Parts: sequence; C-alpha cells; structure tokens
Amino acid sequence: MKRGIIILLPALAAAMMYTGLHAREAKQKVTYTEYMKAVTDKLPDLKKNRLQVSKAENTLRGAGSSSDVNLTSGGKYSSSDEYSSSQYGTTRRVSGYSLNAGISKKFTGTGTTIEAGVAHDTMTTEGYGTGHYPSVYLQFSQSVLKNSFGVVDRYAVNSASMQLEIEKLKQVQSDKSALNYYKKLYFTWIETSSRLELMNESVKYVTAIEADTAKKYRSGLAPEEDMFSAKAAVSQYEISYEELLSALAEIEAELNIFLDAGMVPDNSELDAMYKEVQAAGYSDIPFAETRNAGIYRLAKSRLEYSKGVGENRLLPQLDITGKYTRKSMDDELAGSWSGLDDSDYYIGFTASYPLWNTGESSTLKETELAIEEINEEYSISENAYKTDVEKLKNGREAVARMIDLSEGRIRLLQAKYDAVYRKYRQGNYQLQQVIDTLQDITEEKTKLIKYKNTLIQYHIDYTDLTS
Repeated sequence: MKRGIIILLPALAAAMMYTGLHAREAKQKVTYTEYMKAVTDKLPDLKKNRLQVSKAENTLRGAGSSSDVNLTSGGKYSSSDEYSSSQYGTTRRVSGYSLNAGISKKFTGTGTTIEAGVAHDTMTTEGYGTGHYPSVYLQFSQSVLKNSFGVVDRYAVNSASMQLEIEKLKQVQSDKSALNYYKKLYFTWIETSSRLELMNESVKYVTAIEADTAKKYRSGLAPEEDMFSAKAAVSQYEISYEELLSALAEIEAELNIFLDAGMVPDNSELDAMYKEVQAAGYSDIPFAETRNAGIYRLAKSRLEYSKGVGENRLLPQLDITGKYTRKSMDDELAGSWSGLDDSDYYIGFTASYPLWNTGESSTLKETELAIEEINEEYSISENAYKTDVEKLKNGREAVARMIDLSEGRIRLLQAKYDAVYRKYRQGNYQLQQVIDTLQDITEEKTKLIKYKNTLIQYHIDYTDLTS
C-alpha cells in the first residue's frame, strides 16, 4: 500500500501543476498594446519628464518680463529758506510738492525704453502766493553699442525658447529610455510564462515515463534503480517548475502597480513580435539623424548664440537719452491744466565701461569652453552609437542563426525521443537514455524561447537607439 501511495505522488503533483496552469489560462490576458498603455498612463518617470518641459515653458514665460509695461509714479514734499540777493540778506520760505505718474515699456527688438506720463508741481513762496505747474512728458533711452538693437534684451527669451525645444526632445528621449525596460519586461514575462507551460508539459511526459516504469517494476521487467531514476527526474522538473513560478511572481509583483491583480500576458504576442522583428531587419541610420544628435545640435546652437551675445556684452555701454515736456503755470489749480503751452526738451548720452571687464570676459570664455566640450561629447556619443549599433547587428545575426539551429535540433531530439522511448517500452533501451533525451528536448525548447525573446529585446534596443 505504501509503495502505491509513493507511486501516486508524482502523478498528483503533475495534476496540481496542470490545474494551476489552467487556472492561469482562465485569467484575463493583457496584450502588448494594452500593457504599454497601462504603463504609459501610470509610470511616474514619464510624469516627471513632462514636468521638465513645463518648467522650461514657465521659464520662457518669465523671460519676457523685460518687455512688460510698467506703471511708474513718484512724489515728494520740500520746504526750504530762499535767500534773496538784496543788500540786507532777507529770506523767504519756499515749500511745495510734486507728483508724477506714467507708464514705461522696453522694446526688446530695438533696445529702446520709452516712458510717457504726467506730472504736477506746486510751489508756495512766502509773500508771493502759490503756483501750479502741470506737465506731460515723453522720454526715451536707446542702446547703441552694448545691447544695440536689443541683442542683450532678447537673449533671455531666445535662450529660454531654445532650451524649451531641447527639453521637448529630452522628454521624448527620457520617455523612450524609461519605457525601454518595460517593453522588454513584457516579453520576459511571456518568456517566463511560456517556460512554465513547457515545464508543465515536460512534467506530464516524465510522469508518464514514471508510470510506465512503475508498471514494469511491478511486473519485474525494470530494476529498482529505474524507479529511483524516474522519481528523481520528476522531482527535478518539479523543482524547475517552482523556480519558474518564483521568477514569474517577481515579475508580476513589479507589474502590479500598472495592471490589475491576476492578469497574465498573451503568450501569442511573443511569436507575433518575433515574426515582425524577423521581417523588419536593421536599416542603416547615421547618428546625425537620431534624436540624441538633434539634442546636441540644439544645445550647441544655444551655446553659439550665447557666445555672440557674450561678445556684445564686452562693448561699452552707450545710451542715447532724450525727453520732451509740455507744461504750463497758473496760480489756480483748476485752470492750470488748460494751457500746457510751453515746451522743454533735452537729448544726451550716458556711457560706461568697466576696465578689463573681467566678469563678462570670464563668462564668454566659459561659453567657448562649453562649445568645445559639447563638440567632444557629440563625438563620444557618435562613437558609442556606432559601437552599440554594430553590437546589436552582430548579436541579431548570431541569435537568428541560433534560432534556426535550435529549431532543427529540437526536431532531431524529438525524433530521437520517440525512437528511444519506443525501444525502452519494448525493453531494448535503458530508462536513463529516455530521461536524458527528454531533458535535452526541454532544455533546447527553453533556449529557443530565450533566443526569440533575445531577438525581440535586440530589436527594441535598436529601435530606441536609432530613433
């Protein structure tokens, strides 16, 4: 009785594996497209990458602040003694206040600042009464050398605009890098699931062998060591099955943040993608046509633009200034604004230049060094790109050959297994040869699944690298 229970244990274990596998098949399958949508919608890395673009957009909005319209105002009150030029040196008390309000705007396209406004001065002189002096004015300031035609004024906006374009490309590049791992993880998920199915199938085969061996052993046609070999083979496959279950659980634990619990991959996607990858091949795409090269070009253009602005900053500061005023004077406040008959104006210039100008010179030198650095980084990235592309091409060709050889070997091993097992049942072969052949088939089928997944992973890496 005990021997019968022992003989039944592998069969029960195989039945449990079979039931567990069918339970997985009954779960909801998720296709590659559905999976990638779920990852794209929930992956925090992608949201973080979008924030970098939003920050660049906000910087661009803030960079235009120099051309904002500004409200200006001012006021003061004064009181002083005024000395007369008479022989006796008498004094009079003079007091008054002044108010002004206006708007100003800088036109970054020309480097011109214009301000327009109104002013009102009131002066009371002891013994003479009060006078009111209203006025309207228009004044300007025009940069001529440094910041000529708004070169410096436009820098903040233009630089921020170029940086925004760089960040948009970087976002796509960063998204691609973040998704690369999860693209490949889906097919690793399928690989592990497919290997689990293969192991379950192998368990059924080895369990059948164990059952035949048990019959032969009970009939006295097989030695006791064959029974132990058969049982050991069943145990070996059971251990491999449990290892795969553990590996699958680790993958699914990582995917639970994106997918509902209990979902399983659509295993047919691996063969479908494999056929697509086989037909696609690797086209020759130079580094200059990739998005990564585009980022370098934009970054270099931004630095070269900064260099041009930096050279302008080394020039002396020379501004032409002018002001035109219409004004009047009246003893009464109510009538003071009725005339504005008189005119005042002036035009002049202001100039300044720091000796040696070490600050701007240092900044310009730093920009020149940054341009040299990015040129070298471009060359380094281009060399790495060529190396990676060559490795992926060579790897693809090698794996494609392995797949062809593996498929051929599986056919040969399957034919060998059928012949060996048939002869074993007839009593002409030892059990170990049957077990070894079955193990060879299982290992080769496992390799074939891995090879197909490897070819897909190479294709994903190549597509991301060359886009």
